[in-house]
Amino acid sequence: MSFVIPILVASILGWLDTTASDPSPNQKIEFAIVDNDRSAVSAAVLAKLQKDDSVAPHEMPEAKARELARNGGEVVVIIPSQFGRAAVAAFNGGPKPGVELLADPAKPTDAQVVKGAIIGNASSVVAKEVYGTLAGDASAPLEVKEITSAAQQAKWGQAAHDFAGFGLMGLLFFSIESAVTLVRDRRLGIWRRLRASPVSPAIFFLSRGVSSTVIALAITTVMFGFGALLFGIRVLGSFPGFVMVAVATSLMAATFGLFIATFGRSETQARGVSILFIFLMLATGGAWFPLNRMPDWIQRGALYLPVRWAVEGFDAMTWRGLGLAEGARYAGMLGLFALIFGCLGLLGMRRLAKG
Repeated sequence: MSFVIPILVASILGWLDTTASDPSPNQKIEFAIVDNDRSAVSAAVLAKLQKDDSVAPHEMPEAKARELARNGGEVVVIIPSQFGRAAVAAFNGGPKPGVELLADPAKPTDAQVVKGAIIGNASSVVAKEVYGTLAGDASAPLEVKEITSAAQQAKWGQAAHDFAGFGLMGLLFFSIESAVTLVRDRRLGIWRRLRASPVSPAIFFLSRGVSSTVIALAITTVMFGFGALLFGIRVLGSFPGFVMVAVATSLMAATFGLFIATFGRSETQARGVSILFIFLMLATGGAWFPLNRMPDWIQRGALYLPVRWAVEGFDAMTWRGLGLAEGARYAGMLGLFALIFGCLGLLGMRRLAKG
């Protein structure tokens, strides 16, 4: 494991770095567009955007689009009513119509690409409408207003994300030590003595899980408390939702350690295997790198990793400022992972206790 782990992790991180910094020239930025104008000009702008090599727009109802942007999804462009008439009038000195661009601060590159495409294509279409010909050097007849929620404008947003990602790494490494302790107890014959005691394997397993969860929750509390004091991190969303995510994350980390304890045959093997799994989950689950910088297949695969749900859950409750329903959704997914790890760990413990 001393050879495999560093080589594998360094290869993954190096590959992610090179693919993130060297995007495919044929990759288009997908974004949602809302056409509240429904004029010939706005339709022409949309048609021209669909032929653009840098972006891939798709129409969406305004309410759904705003919710998508609020939850950190795609960039959203909202074309106001009377846009076509106002844009044409702007060539004669009238006020420029404002086009809203809603973007997640974690995706600045996407926002700038979409903004450039909107300005360039709209300028070309409106110039043709006015002069009867394309005029690529015409001044922009519109104003793009980049809008983020007050929560997303928080200067400590990146710090909150870092505390979530690296704090989760600390919790998972704590789970390793918890697992190693259980493996040592098994090697010393303590598990065999359970058969001669009134304590069932399930009760022993549950007690260790509860104690590990409490410790993990204490680590999470201290971690975010330090972040609040040093960087001003706050819970801008639902505080009960934040508590739910914190408890579910702690429970997931605790049960992961119990699962590893029944998987490894020795302390060294349990530590090596769990470190490998943890590094893989952290590297591809959004704890170290923004998921939007990764290939699509990794983003889809991350849906099956608890790391993604934990990091995004903390982000949602802190700097994104989302509500209780979102907190419950993230906590529910983390609870599902905890249930899976717990069941697998209990089955493994019963098998080992009989051996």
